[in-house]
Amino acid sequence: METTAIYNKPLLSFNNAKTIKGEKLGYKTFILYMSPFTANSKGINVCSHASVGCADACLVGSGFGGMYTNVMQGRVNKTEFFLRDRMTFLNKLKGEIEKAIRLNEGKAIVTFRLNGTSDLPYEKYNIFEGKNIFECFPNVQFYDYTKNWKRFEKELPSNYHLTFSRSETNHDKAIEILAKGFNVAFVFDKLPETYLGYEVINGDENDLRFKDKQNVIVGLKFKKITGAGGAEKNKQAFESGFAIKVNELQDRIFAKLI
Repeated sequence: METTAIYNKPLLSFNNAKTIKGEKLGYKTFILYMSPFTANSKGINVCSHASVGCADACLVGSGFGGMYTNVMQGRVNKTEFFLRDRMTFLNKLKGEIEKAIRLNEGKAIVTFRLNGTSDLPYEKYNIFEGKNIFECFPNVQFYDYTKNWKRFEKELPSNYHLTFSRSETNHDKAIEILAKGFNVAFVFDKLPETYLGYEVINGDENDLRFKDKQNVIVGLKFKKITGAGGAEKNKQAFESGFAIKVNELQDRIFAKLI
């Protein structure tokens, strides 16, 4: 079985519909997709601060991940590899980053997202002479979304940009992080111009979060789940408060004014 054998397939991919948008700006993003939460044989949560709403609305169930079982299984296999032999996994990842940089030299600026559908603190994993993966490539830009607010309490590598991701259970933390000058991603049915006094930018125009202006809300339109049980999960995303309906929000504000 593949999950117990040597993993010899690529960890990184670059054909994501959203990251491709960055190529018009001269960037090529490589992204690592794993199976989220406890979707692995060890039951280890690789998304430590995810909410129920986040679990139900996870992007792992949208796009190719929701349509093709082989894609979903490939993500599980990567997670099993990471949990089984982290050091070998990280060194394979390092090698793929080196290859991506080499093959795209003079063609595009390469960037990397290591948590496409996970939320792992790669800044804590040392792999080469006491360096983490970001410190191994100081001139390369890395970026991610995270729901782990503790990662904002310590200084991150200068080439690693994090955007906090708001959910139905961490709203207060999201406001705290905005107040500190960081960016926070909110999921809406449609994008308002402002929310809670903060400018809302369109996070779906491209995936290059490190290029965003600071202290704004990164607005993301809710992505429908296409896999089994998708209709119910799509409904629950809004009922739980994970995603926000802008018209209902505006109605509540107007009701308070009158």
